[in-house]
Amino acid sequence: MYEVLSTAILSRLRQLATELMVWSRDHRDAPLVDQEQAVLEAVRSIMPDLLLMVLKDCTSAVRLPLAQWRHGCPSCGQRRGVHQWRERQVATRCGSIHFERPYYYCRACKCGWAPADASLGLRQYEQLSMGIKEWLVHLGASTDFREASDLLKKLTGLTVAPETVRQHTEGVGAALERQQQGAMAQVEMTQEAAEPVELAPGLLVVETDGVMVRYKNGWHEVKLGLVGGHKDGRTGALSYVAARESAEQFGPRLLCEAARRGALEIVGWQGPITGMGLAMLREVVILGDGAHWIWTLAADYFGVRTEIVDFYHASEHLWAIANAQYGQGSAKAKEWAEARVTELYEKGAKPVLAALSSVRPSTKEATKVLRRERGYFRNNAYRMAYPQFREQGLPIGSGAIESAAKHLVQLRMKRPGVRWSDAGAQGVLAVRAHLASGRPLPSGKLAA
Repeated sequence: MYEVLSTAILSRLRQLATELMVWSRDHRDAPLVDQEQAVLEAVRSIMPDLLLMVLKDCTSAVRLPLAQWRHGCPSCGQRRGVHQWRERQVATRCGSIHFERPYYYCRACKCGWAPADASLGLRQYEQLSMGIKEWLVHLGASTDFREASDLLKKLTGLTVAPETVRQHTEGVGAALERQQQGAMAQVEMTQEAAEPVELAPGLLVVETDGVMVRYKNGWHEVKLGLVGGHKDGRTGALSYVAARESAEQFGPRLLCEAARRGALEIVGWQGPITGMGLAMLREVVILGDGAHWIWTLAADYFGVRTEIVDFYHASEHLWAIANAQYGQGSAKAKEWAEARVTELYEKGAKPVLAALSSVRPSTKEATKVLRRERGYFRNNAYRMAYPQFREQGLPIGSGAIESAAKHLVQLRMKRPGVRWSDAGAQGVLAVRAHLASGRPLPSGKLAA
């Protein structure tokens, strides 16, 4: 059989070589763009044939005499003979292929099946291969579904409707979301990671933020979290979660991801040598913009932790005070803000609070802004000990989550004219967070 396959493949390749030589002779001195298109089209034209040859040789259920064997009914177990041979068409990464395979039928159970389908991982009536589905999900999570369809056709020659791209992308996202919900419940119940731990290197860092996204019923905040390791002055090995939900709902999601990255790993024991001791978990650095919900979440879900307000967000609050007090963009505002930012960076919140107490508001708006910002710096003062944080080698900027807000959420979710359904948005967010975390799409989710 291998000799037959080899002969068939070589024969088809010889035909390809002949076609290319004829084209070359008829298109002397053609520009490179024409040459590459001609070769691409010629190779694409034989790919379905090559795949079909391999499939027929590789798949036992379509090869004689194995294809004529009796098979047990999936329902009753009675062995049945071949009922008929039926054709199957499947779109693959190599193009569309047609092949026949034996079909079995049990009259007692009124059940039909094709062993070749099971061997190939194809469900009944399924028209797309697993490889095509993976491409669709990657493209659908990267750009709008119509553009994804156009890109697929342009780059591969395969035609798939935008609606098909949407269904597969959101379907895989829904499957990933169900898996995450199950993992969240398990972590809350057991206080252990629900999935194999992907240990973040160095110091464990958790960052979170919110991004506004337009839904069919208006604008809503999508909460975004990342977990990574801080080592040698750099935060990397990042993984992500994202969802439109309340802080109370988002907490278990973030904890679940942190657990997967090692947050619930026991690093030691505290207490007496004998008897019950207290497990010591891995220390976590929580970085945020100062929003109250972030610190509430941190207190609810993390033990030993260092909470840090992102330095650049804190700096923006100082600029807001300066512009309200001294005039937007004025030289006095610039001078005051730059002096406070330097103090904050070099000495922490104490001198800034002293400076704020000496400011006398010049307008009603300045009074309002100053009252709000005094509370912000007073409540977060211990989270702004930047000199000590830097001395300890801790990160003071949440640039990673700011970047994620743009590349993971905004680039896909905030396209002109787009309004999301709850299910559609969460499906795409789940896929994007999964892929951005460097995790492959499980074949089981693609088949779902």
